[in-house]
Amino acid sequence: MAILQSCCGCLDVKTGSKVIASILIVISLAGLGYTAYGTTVASAVGVVSPTNVILLSVYSLSVSNHTLLIITIAKAKKPRPMISAWGVVTWICTLAVLGIYSFTTVQAVALMSVIASSIGSGLNQDAFKAGYVAGIAIVWTIFGIIFMLTVYGTLVVMSHYQNLRDAAMGQGQQQVAMGNLAGNQPYMPVGNQPYMPVGNQPYMPVGNQPYMPVGNQPYMPVGNQPYMPGQV
Repeated sequence: MAILQSCCGCLDVKTGSKVIASILIVISLAGLGYTAYGTTVASAVGVVSPTNVILLSVYSLSVSNHTLLIITIAKAKKPRPMISAWGVVTWICTLAVLGIYSFTTVQAVALMSVIASSIGSGLNQDAFKAGYVAGIAIVWTIFGIIFMLTVYGTLVVMSHYQNLRDAAMGQGQQQVAMGNLAGNQPYMPVGNQPYMPVGNQPYMPVGNQPYMPVGNQPYMPVGNQPYMPGQV
């Protein structure tokens, strides 16, 4: 039985899977564009972060992955293997982004301390720290929303997968039941069994069977049977 029966309460899980994939494509394209812009700016001053290169690869893979999911659901005759692959790739990309964001957050906090110490004490330092922390919080809030959407989207897509699996199992069980009548014994349909019509079976009519009528059977009258004296 599927985990979810509908997507957002208004769409079936098949349609919802395509909608979820479309939303994730838009998000991945936004991340790809933002990261590409940051990488371009950084390369202008001769500084390119390896994390940006990884993010570019992850977002590109995500766009391709979600696009293939839509095509698979719409046209593939056997979509279940691709849906399974989509789930694996999606979570590899999600965890990769989570790891990169965690790493860059640690670096950002360390950099904030260095910059704040160079500013000196006072209102300027406090304002800088507040703005810096707010920026980090915004990034993690956006990532949290995307993460929850990814979780829900995975449930929707996997529900569609389960519906496909249940349908395939039901069809398979029906075929097995039809092919294994009479206790799973091999059989031939009644109409195809070799037989000879009753009228053509070899037999001898009762009137033609060899026999001797009762009145013609050889016997000796009781009074004429041979016997030896002295017998009772």
